[in-house]
Amino acid sequence: MLREWVSHLTTRAPAPVKKFGYLKEQIAIAARHRRLHPAWKTHLERSRRFVMWSAANCPGQEKVTVLGSGGLLDVPLDDLAGDFAEVVLVDIFHSPAVRAWAAQYSNVYLEEADLTGLVESMAEGEIAAEPPLPTFPEADGDLVVSLNLLGQLPLIPRRHVPNKQAKAYGEAIQRQHLRALQALAGRVCLITETHREYIEDGEVDAVEPALGDIKLPDPEESWHWNLAPAPELEPDRDLRLRIVGYSNLFKK
Repeated sequence: MLREWVSHLTTRAPAPVKKFGYLKEQIAIAARHRRLHPAWKTHLERSRRFVMWSAANCPGQEKVTVLGSGGLLDVPLDDLAGDFAEVVLVDIFHSPAVRAWAAQYSNVYLEEADLTGLVESMAEGEIAAEPPLPTFPEADGDLVVSLNLLGQLPLIPRRHVPNKQAKAYGEAIQRQHLRALQALAGRVCLITETHREYIEDGEVDAVEPALGDIKLPDPEESWHWNLAPAPELEPDRDLRLRIVGYSNLFKK
């Protein structure tokens, strides 16, 4: 905890990124990965492999854009940089470690963007009544990857709406993300959680939808992410996520 606190204190970031907890979440994910690397290994490897499989089946190899690149844990950066003329990594904030990693490649570019379109209104003290259609920078290439992002998008914004509206508001954010992806000219690779499963004594104890009432087509691949084995969050229950992958979600 001390390491995370020092990192948050010393990392320079835009005020809203710190104020609303985006930096804190990035630091927490990195810390959890250090603690739980063996439990996360399969998920991260399958995510990277699926991105590369999607890239290999994409007819164009000029430009790929990764939305939700985070700490690059699930981004096969070396392979993408070798296969595409241009790689663009998009997230609300890029840490110094990510910037240093990306700087090793002459064809990797970083974009910082609010992928919900809501941070500005949150910073003004009143969140937008309806989530806007987000704009994705540099998403005009051959392939756009929404990477383990869709289920995470509502987590911070929905804290700013009344509890009774939070679920519907979160789902609206996710639907707008999918609409914005569908409007893109290139192919879309989507990797996302669909359900959160709580496991006790080896059995599924409870299941929560991660995408509300959104219905996705049958996936090309699916697997589980052992996100928080006991006692990470609870003393006797594991939290795992159902993950699905689509190499060409809208069949373009």
